[in-house]
Amino acid sequence: MANPAVISFVNFGWETEFGTVSTELDKVFGQGTRISTLQRRNNVESVYGLGSRNATKLVPKNFQGLATVEFALSNPWFFRAVMGTVSSTGTAPATYTFAESNTIPSISIENNITTDTVSKAHLLGAKVNVCNISASVNEIARVRLDLVYSDEAFTTSVGTYVAPSFEVFTFSHGSLDLGSTLAEVQSAEVTITNNAQMVFGAGSRLGSQCVVKNREYSARVSAAFEDATKGLHLLYGASGGPLTNTTPAEQGSLVLTFTNSLTQANKRAITMTFTGAHLDEHNLPQDPTALIIEDLALKMRSLSVKAENATETSP
Repeated sequence: MANPAVISFVNFGWETEFGTVSTELDKVFGQGTRISTLQRRNNVESVYGLGSRNATKLVPKNFQGLATVEFALSNPWFFRAVMGTVSSTGTAPATYTFAESNTIPSISIENNITTDTVSKAHLLGAKVNVCNISASVNEIARVRLDLVYSDEAFTTSVGTYVAPSFEVFTFSHGSLDLGSTLAEVQSAEVTITNNAQMVFGAGSRLGSQCVVKNREYSARVSAAFEDATKGLHLLYGASGGPLTNTTPAEQGSLVLTFTNSLTQANKRAITMTFTGAHLDEHNLPQDPTALIIEDLALKMRSLSVKAENATETSP
């Protein structure tokens, strides 16, 4: 009998054809990667007929794969799977720009689990449905990717573990700007939703393509309350309250930056610039035993991501 599994790893690679395993499964999501969800569904339907309370047949329908990968924010390469395209300029450091696209690339994920034997599944046709990036005081900055995928290829051959190399960003590496730098921020979280939908057709229970529909950008920020101008007046649209401005204006850009503050070849930075930021909610709970914290919820219209590091070619 095989021993219970305690060791696993995941690599990924860009697919040249949707649902066909990548030939270069040599990329890592980041430091501290873990799979928090890996769910397969046969979507079995029970068929009932007259004469019995029990199902007379169980019919498997479309296959659906769902995966959630979590990791510490370190290298920026996963942004291509979230945004769609990447371009670069310069060296030491090189500047990479991840831009919005009407399509996003599919990836193959290699999941290797080792017991006395090897169970290796290639998750094929995977696309990022939701990307969440969060950081809090005295914490590591973290990324969560919710993916959908169309198919799997299973083998018992041993995969090659690829070790992550980039250093981890922490909350202390971060800054947040909403027209001006926000002070005393306690936590920040941004969410990018691609609204990915698997497309099925006649003749197969596997998805033949995965399309991304409308994009959604949102953010949540909590900060120590200092005065009403930092958040509350932005919700009002004016200092006097909602009645003085019936149509609150957009706040321009919301910029979330992580940087090690070094220069040249030693520089590592990721800057997310959301344009068209609008304050949607403001919450100000008050407790005499605690610091007064204001919570802001925002929506944004577009995003560009810039990364700077010494890597000369995007993996």
